[in-house]
Amino acid sequence: MFGIITGFVCLFCFCILLLKALTKRLDRQNADKLIMKLHKPASGLLLLGCIVHIILIFPVIKMRHPVILLTGFTTVGCYLLLIVFCHNRGLRLLPGNHAGKRNAAYKLSLHRIMSVIMLLLVIVHIVFYYIDFALYEQRIASVRLHGIECTLLKDGTYIGEYDAGYIYAQVSVTVTSGIVTDIRLLEHRHQRGQAAEQIVSDIITSQNTNIDAVSGATNSSLVIKKAVENALSIN
Repeated sequence: MFGIITGFVCLFCFCILLLKALTKRLDRQNADKLIMKLHKPASGLLLLGCIVHIILIFPVIKMRHPVILLTGFTTVGCYLLLIVFCHNRGLRLLPGNHAGKRNAAYKLSLHRIMSVIMLLLVIVHIVFYYIDFALYEQRIASVRLHGIECTLLKDGTYIGEYDAGYIYAQVSVTVTSGIVTDIRLLEHRHQRGQAAEQIVSDIITSQNTNIDAVSGATNSSLVIKKAVENALSIN
């Protein structure tokens, strides 16, 4: 959740920085002065927001679509390059002792190009995030639990998994004399669903997956239960 919030903070700061180009072109002097005052704080907050955003989403980075990751990291990379090459007054991009104006014009052009690239990357990043999240919700909605039947299974340990996109679970289920005697959660990728991990003991107690989900971790509970069913499915 906090990763998403920092993402929106970054988007807000980015929009403020883009407004500078609009106010300049529309000759809105008062608005231009206001945005100029906000330019440096917004730039700093954007950089800080990007860093915090990356830190917060890092634990669930495997669950994100490659396009989301690519556009996100490329946007941050472009922003860092923009700061280094376009806002470094001591840096000369063109050779020559009398190339001051040419350097300034070149930096301005580079600034505009990189800003447009960042805008396109941000748009793709947001669009793919919402598409990916919609697919995740569809996967969760399509999950159907049928219960478990172990009487026909030989004694042993069975591996099962279920991948819903933003939540993934892999379990090992031990069956002895037609009864589930142990469930181990081998892997559980989630965002806020750690509480759901206690549901494995409930499954053992009830010998069924058609039980109530853990409060506050409904989707993770569902994915873990489906992984258990997949482990015990008889093909």
